[in-house]
Amino acid sequence: MDDTLPILVADAPDALAELCGVNLLERLLRILQRLGFRRAIVFSSTPEIIGTELAKPSWARQEIGVQLVGSATKPIRTALFLQPNHAERFLFVPANIYCDARLLAALGARDSSVALVDSNPPEFARNLIRNPCGPAFITRNFLSALSPDTPFLNELTKKIDHAKIDIVDAANEDDYIVNMRRHVRPLCFPAPRAQDRGLAERIILDSAQNGTVDLPAYLHAPIETAIISLLCKTRITPNQITIGGFVIGCSATAAFLAGRVGLGIIAALLFGIVDGLDGKQARVKIETTERGKWEHHLDYLIENSWWLAIAFNLWRSGQFPNVFYFLAVLIASHLLAEFAKRRVKIARGRLLDDVAPFDRAFRLIAARRNVYVWVLAAGFLLGAFSQSYAMICGWAAASAAVHLMRSVWICDGAVRRFVGIRS
Repeated sequence: MDDTLPILVADAPDALAELCGVNLLERLLRILQRLGFRRAIVFSSTPEIIGTELAKPSWARQEIGVQLVGSATKPIRTALFLQPNHAERFLFVPANIYCDARLLAALGARDSSVALVDSNPPEFARNLIRNPCGPAFITRNFLSALSPDTPFLNELTKKIDHAKIDIVDAANEDDYIVNMRRHVRPLCFPAPRAQDRGLAERIILDSAQNGTVDLPAYLHAPIETAIISLLCKTRITPNQITIGGFVIGCSATAAFLAGRVGLGIIAALLFGIVDGLDGKQARVKIETTERGKWEHHLDYLIENSWWLAIAFNLWRSGQFPNVFYFLAVLIASHLLAEFAKRRVKIARGRLLDDVAPFDRAFRLIAARRNVYVWVLAAGFLLGAFSQSYAMICGWAAASAAVHLMRSVWICDGAVRRFVGIRS
């Protein structure tokens, strides 16, 4: 996309309409930066208002340079795009829309001019979507063939209506997101009316929820969404949430080391909720960073400090003299499970937890941090804490065995199919 120039048309007030704490123009610029663009032009018939907005510091789009061009005419005419200092390829985006990043990426990946439409809007979003959606990938040759004094959007609509331009249909785009383990329908819609604002924000919040989760996460999800619906309208960043979670996680470790098991479990349960907030905040507000992708490594370090701290406390108190053998089983099982999952992702391009109905069902109860904490909480309340620790270690080994068998079945099946095709 290095040779493609994004062009945004941003007129107040629609381009500055806020959804989940971020106005539409800012949201689009953040998306464009994450798609790899480093410059964009913004045309506006209200340059003073838009310029004031663009002048505000924003770390989430600081890597994309923006040139603001005032326009005396509204709507924008085709001739304005044909200035000699512009590129040969353009990604045109009205800034008064919400648009899924995957749709903009699909437009930018084309070689010839193409426009975005949605031939079959989903029922839940039917009140929001208008066709044509607005965004388009266009070449200079395509622009040169248009009437220079005609409103560009009118010309584009005519080309779509008369099948004179190819289309990217949002209804036909792949809606599966591997790392989120779920299908999320990509959408593009204009600034919603006041009565539809709540619906638009619910769609954005829902799109940030991971799929195929464990049983405890089903309880966490609505709590996390309710919290994010408030947090997204503040200046709190995902990194700040991560730091808060780190403090809570370390507090749980300290409590377990000190033998304050009840306090440790409460902190661990709280961590389970807070841990899901930073990723959701980043996805909702388009504040993802490369450092944020390593956050799960920090989580892994924290949770393993819990199992070590608990083992040390059980050994020191004499409640479980052989506990470190069980701890070794727990850690080895985690490593084996990760190996199995990595093999499947390489072979199938998706996570083991979401390959088949069995895997999705097993994910509900498979050995994971949230499940462990629930088991330990039950053991603590029943006065059988050491037994519950042995139980989670055993369940880790059983889960790893299941994941390994599924990995062998899935990967060997992929090999057999490949050999069959080649032969």
